[in-house]
Amino acid sequence: MFVGIVGPTCSGKHEIMNILASVYGFTPLYLSPLSINNNNLSAIKSDIKAKSQNGGQRLQEHRFDTVESMLDYVTINWMKHFVTCDVHTVQGIAILRKRPFFLLFSVESPMMVRYRRCVAQYQMQGLPTPTLESFVETTDESLYATPTPAITAISHSASLIHSNENGLVQSSLSSESLSPSPSPSFTPLFDSPPYRLMSMSDLSILNSYTDLPSLQKAIVALDITNPDLLRPSWDSYFMYLANLAARRSNCMKRRVGCVLVREKRVIATGYNGTPKNLDNCNNGGCSRCNQATPCGRGLDRCLCMHAEENALLEAGRERVGSGSTIYCNTCPCLGCAIKIVQVGVSQVVYSESYGMDDLTAEVFRKAGVELRQHATPSIKLDQSNP
Repeated sequence: MFVGIVGPTCSGKHEIMNILASVYGFTPLYLSPLSINNNNLSAIKSDIKAKSQNGGQRLQEHRFDTVESMLDYVTINWMKHFVTCDVHTVQGIAILRKRPFFLLFSVESPMMVRYRRCVAQYQMQGLPTPTLESFVETTDESLYATPTPAITAISHSASLIHSNENGLVQSSLSSESLSPSPSPSFTPLFDSPPYRLMSMSDLSILNSYTDLPSLQKAIVALDITNPDLLRPSWDSYFMYLANLAARRSNCMKRRVGCVLVREKRVIATGYNGTPKNLDNCNNGGCSRCNQATPCGRGLDRCLCMHAEENALLEAGRERVGSGSTIYCNTCPCLGCAIKIVQVGVSQVVYSESYGMDDLTAEVFRKAGVELRQHATPSIKLDQSNP
């Protein structure tokens, strides 16, 4: 696995990189200073911190002149784990995403939390602390606007902010780990605004923690080494397809989608809505749904066909047969359950619960149909203080 970490200043990117290195054995990768302007300073500080956090033993590191050469190295050693915080362009991320082992991880953090971290870092170094206004102006320029070399009229304290790309402050860290030299002017660290890179991420975390143990606990809870995040299991794959089918639903009550599978091959898909040649439900085709009738009531007046019904009708009994599985993003209702039993489906996998789960489960139990709930790994997760 190769994890790329992106996020704004003082969000904790390098702290997370150190956690991945110390807990899971990820090898940190860096681009050379010429490739990332002055951001190499952050990598150096990250190394020092990693050294102190690992009993003085320096973590193995590798440096590369280009994103392509970095990717070539990881490709050759793809069975190992790698992590980097040094890719700051949309083009660079696009290059890395060509490989099936790459995962983009974004770190978000509230503005005031990031400002307090910055102030604490400055105080540890005995340097003048930046004002909140200068911090906001400078980080907003970096986060949302495309920086250019012309942006140089920034105060001395604001320049220091960009030289302090540390996530959290830990009192046990020595002053050596936080001792950058002031830069005379602002040098943009990001060739692409971080918000653009963050919007491309596969996995995200909200880092509002004030200590490293809490952050580490949150990272571990993400289960970032789960292979499902890179290549979905069969269950996750078919559930993704069921959720995609649900987007075609026109029912005013609920979006439901399902996929009928046999021997890991899709036989048919379905989503709920009115039958063909009738007005779509969201165009007034079903008065029951358009009147916001409570769940389970007025079903005899409902004109919407359920996703499972559509899939079964599409496939036909001959194509279903024993050994088939139906994936539904919502647990089937009682009416669909008896139809699923009738056509010979062997297994039902669902994601979300519904109002008739107990009745449905009893029908499947008596008919010998396996029913189980599947939790697809979350691709966008927010973890913050409880």
